[in-house]
Parts: sequence; C-alpha cells; structure tokens
Amino acid sequence: MTVIECTSCVDERGAGAAFCEACGRPLTAAAPLAGRTEAHQAVPANGAAPAGRALPARRADGGGNAGPGNAGPGNDGPGDDGSGDGTGVGGPGAAGGVGGGAGADRACPACGTPGGIGADGYCGHCGMLAGRPRDHLESVAGAAASVTDRGRRHHRNEDAMYLSGTAGDIDAVVCDGVSASFDPDVASELAAETAGQLLSSEEATAALPERVSAALSAAATAVAALARTGDPRRAASNPACTIVAVCVRGADVGYGWVGDSRAYWLPASGDIVALSEDDSWAIHAIALGADPQAAWRDPKAHAITAWLGADAGPVTPRTGGFTAPGPGHLVLCSDGLWNYLAESAVFGDTVRAHLAVAAGAPHPALAAARSLTAFANEAGGADNITVALVPVDPLVRPTVEPTAAS
Repeated sequence: MTVIECTSCVDERGAGAAFCEACGRPLTAAAPLAGRTEAHQAVPANGAAPAGRALPARRADGGGNAGPGNAGPGNDGPGDDGSGDGTGVGGPGAAGGVGGGAGADRACPACGTPGGIGADGYCGHCGMLAGRPRDHLESVAGAAASVTDRGRRHHRNEDAMYLSGTAGDIDAVVCDGVSASFDPDVASELAAETAGQLLSSEEATAALPERVSAALSAAATAVAALARTGDPRRAASNPACTIVAVCVRGADVGYGWVGDSRAYWLPASGDIVALSEDDSWAIHAIALGADPQAAWRDPKAHAITAWLGADAGPVTPRTGGFTAPGPGHLVLCSDGLWNYLAESAVFGDTVRAHLAVAAGAPHPALAAARSLTAFANEAGGADNITVALVPVDPLVRPTVEPTAAS
C-alpha cells in the first residue's frame, strides 16, 4: 500500500513532530505509537540552563520548517503573575517569568489520556504533539512584562523575546522569525539572546543608542553564522528574523530595529509616538512617492526590505534615543499584534485601554500584555504574537547621560 502524506506532514516533520497533527501519520521511521524518540525531546539551548535563569527549550536536532529561499523575504507574517527582577528570553519558567507552553497534567486532546502531556508537549500514551514549550511564554522584570504566543494559525511560535533588569533599568528585545526561511525560530531565539545579553552587560558604557546598535549588529552576525552550521538546509534558505530592542536607564531610552517589529512611546497622556519605521516594501514605495493607500493594498506591502540573516547583506540598524518628559510606557511588538492595529492612533488607544483595565492587577504590565495577546488571538491570531510593555518614570534617576537620536 502506498501511503500519501497530507499537506501538513512536511511542516510538522520540519517542526520536530513525531506525528502529523492533521492526519496522524508517523513522521519518523522509528516513531513509536506510545512515547517519543530521544531526538524529539526538548532540551535547553546549551544542554543545561546557566545558573539563575532558564533558557527556552529547543529540539536536540535543531530542525525547522523547510521553505523557499528568503531572498527579499516577507515576514510571514497564563500562568501566575510573575514578580521579581527576572531575565526572560522567551523561555519556560525563566527567572521572574512564567512559561505557559506545553503544560504537564493536561489531558491529551487526541486520545484523552489524563495527565498525558509531558513537559515537551507530547502525549506519553499516543505520541501526538499537543503543544510546544514556546507556544505561550511570559516574563517579568521589575514593573515590565512581555508575552509571546503562537497565535491561532501557525504550527509553532517563531517569535522570541528577552526581558531583563530592575525598576528603571530595563532591557527588552522582540524578534520575529521570517517564516519563508529555514529555522526561523532558531534565528529569532538566537538574536534575542545575543542582543539582550549585550544590552544587559555591566561592561557596556556607550551611550544608549550606540549600545543598542552594537547589540543589534552582534545579533545580525550571530544569525548570519547559522547558515554555516547545523542543518545543511540552512545554507539554501538562510535562517532569518527581524528585531527591535530598547535599553532604559531611568528616564533615558535608547532604541533600535531591523525589519518590521515595532517600538512605540506611549505617554500617560497625549498621542502615541512611533519610534520605529518599518523596513518594508510599502514604506519604501511611499517614500519614493507612491500613493499610500495603493502601496498598503499591494500584495508586496509587508515584504521586508531589511532583516537579520546571511543573505541580508550588510546590516545597519536604525537607532534613536530620548529622555522621557513624563511617565509612560515603551511598547515593543511583532506584527502579530500591530497588523490588527496598523494606525498608530488606534494602536495607542487600544494599548492605553488595556493598561487602564489592568491597573488594579498584581502586575499591571503583565496583565495588559496578556490581554493584548488575547485581543490579537480573538482578532484572528493569523501570526505569532509578542508584546513587551516597559513602564518609564522620569522620577527614577538616570544611570547614563541623555543622548540624541542617531
């Protein structure tokens, strides 16, 4: 008998599943009907978590979703309240954060076995994949919080985040993997980790925009190197992602980005300010004189013109800095959120409304980030969703001198 794979089999095999969620077909030659092969056990990125913080789980084989080459890619686009001064890289149970991915003690949705789902998201009885550790993750650092979620349409979460620091001293990074590339989830995770670690380094003494630029450039180098390591398919379709980051020291803010992940300044009152400008075909066309409405209706509108990856060419992050004149929030997000709120004014009103509702929560920023993520899922959840909310208070003494935008 000839067994034909369904249209979901290739994606599920590339994502590391032992069985196709759509048709139930075994995707590995030795895939058992009960349990999992060792190759699909989720393991920390370096085999063991460094002291003091947990890293996100990653498959031992480093596999990803095979796709067409990404030359000029388009960006295909709850747990308990955490507390403390934790560091999160989108990892389950990161210090100060909450991992809400594939939880144990859940009944398997495929066979109904109570408590059948293991920590890696597979059912120990039937072997079906019920969820991955990165499907939903949360992190807090001081008053700041971030949430990333798989959404409703994608089979895995290719976004990644980093959040670290204390009150008035916060570093945050949001990355969005380019789905047309191979291993976009690995690219986004590596970029977030690399940039975040540099931003948080005690040895960093440069002005904030320059510090952000150096961190993003280091992330670009690290992601580009993926094409020469691991799965040979990376060389044909280079792992790629976008990135946006902020570095907050008191009232002073440095920020930067590559791609179409966005950063905003939302003051306690007044209009929201878009700090980033998408590196996208539509923005480029509009800058050259195209009609904005026609440009945004074009099928190429969201194709990104800058990204991190071996085929991206020289990467020059765009950066800026400012001193907050009053209290407010920095908002970082992937297009899984802003695609439903493309206009800055509407985005600002929506975020402010969610912050107002969350004001009485034990951790307001975390509650607001959760509700914004739920909003995007309720709107369709067509892409992975990541949002970071960083409160800024000018009464907190700056740790560096104010800097001008670059």
